[in-house]
Amino acid sequence: MHWLLIEGNDAVGRPEKPIPDPASPLGRLAVSLRNGRRGARLSYVQLSERTRSVSPGTLQRAASGAALPKLEVAQAFARACGMDVAEVTRLWHAAYQGSLGGRAASRINAPEPRPDLVKDLPDLGAALEKLRQAKGAPSFRMMQYRARNAGKELSRSTAYRISRGATPTSTDCLEAFLVACEVPPRERTVWFDAWLRAQRQAALARQDADGREDVRQIESVVADTGRGRVSQETAVRMLRRAGFNARERYRHFEAPWTVECMQCAATFRIRLSDVVLVQATCPDCPKLTEHVREAWAELLTNPSGLLSRQVVRALRAATVLPARLQRDHLDVPVFVADRTTLRALQASTWHPALEDALRRHIRRSFILDVLLVHDYDTMAAPRNGQRHRRLAKAAGLVDSPPDTTPGAQEQQSHVKSSARNESTAGREAAAASGAARTTAGSPGSWKPTSNSGA
Repeated sequence: MHWLLIEGNDAVGRPEKPIPDPASPLGRLAVSLRNGRRGARLSYVQLSERTRSVSPGTLQRAASGAALPKLEVAQAFARACGMDVAEVTRLWHAAYQGSLGGRAASRINAPEPRPDLVKDLPDLGAALEKLRQAKGAPSFRMMQYRARNAGKELSRSTAYRISRGATPTSTDCLEAFLVACEVPPRERTVWFDAWLRAQRQAALARQDADGREDVRQIESVVADTGRGRVSQETAVRMLRRAGFNARERYRHFEAPWTVECMQCAATFRIRLSDVVLVQATCPDCPKLTEHVREAWAELLTNPSGLLSRQVVRALRAATVLPARLQRDHLDVPVFVADRTTLRALQASTWHPALEDALRRHIRRSFILDVLLVHDYDTMAAPRNGQRHRRLAKAAGLVDSPPDTTPGAQEQQSHVKSSARNESTAGREAAAASGAARTTAGSPGSWKPTSNSGA
């Protein structure tokens, strides 16, 4: 047992009780405080006078090793004795961790969160709190101390808000929190990526909210009811004007609506708001036209060998236009530029071959109906035999080059030589009558001919 000399009143006082466990973190803190007081040769009364705010009894209990003092008391004790305040603070934090006992052990053994699974701001807040718990749940004062030692700014209130689900306002704030949780620098990148991902999702959510407000305003403009909503009749009318048929009852301006494309009979879901904003398109229409053109190209190769040369020549002179599939009826319009091709294709003998080619490319049932599109203009073809085809191509109806087959070129050359032998009066009369016929039957007024030849 040791007796200590109390110099405050030059009297020998009672000896201090021994520290219960000098090897424990709390005991090491108490030993450090007692040694500092011995080195300063101060009584607890003198220490209290130096601190100006802590009583002698509180200082004596801080160095007893029986209970953990407040951090402010331990730091004031160290400053009054001229000790290293940072070292005393470190010992205090170690003692605080030791005082948690089994709770700290369970938190340390808890699995750390996966920042790569963070999607939004709530996920980020929950992951940061799990990280703090997995790192031993340090106090907010300790987190502030660790951040300051690393040159970062993290107040106790900020650490508290983050642990309660608030999002760090910047990457600097996030890094300070990670430093306070003792996350190594090599493991912080994934947390920065998670923070950026959550911020982007929050920005998109704000844009979606603004977009919903714009949609509500648009609905109020097109609404035909007193409540600012679109009625069933108006919605169906808008839908049909856009080229779709309703397959179920209209529910809401932003609700998904099952519709059927009037062009290709495909069934899918759209929103009436997309129809109003001209953003609703059929996903199958481009595929249908592509499949029909692939089948047409296959037909021109005559894979079965059942088509005659005259029919194959006529098919190559014709052009397939965008198809239309409606109510299981596949309408394939075929543009023909002259009457010779029309007469060759009016017979339906080549339709089975086309249907076989179509069924190899279109995986659904349909009834084929071929429509021959032509013009009844009888103006002589020698002067501009490809006029109809050029006009249709300029209008976007055809995409194949003009017919340059040898037969057509010979016919055009023969008629040109005949035309040069006509008299001037005959040329004027022919031109006048041709102009009249062109006006009567303009190239834009195409005449459809069904597969029956009617």
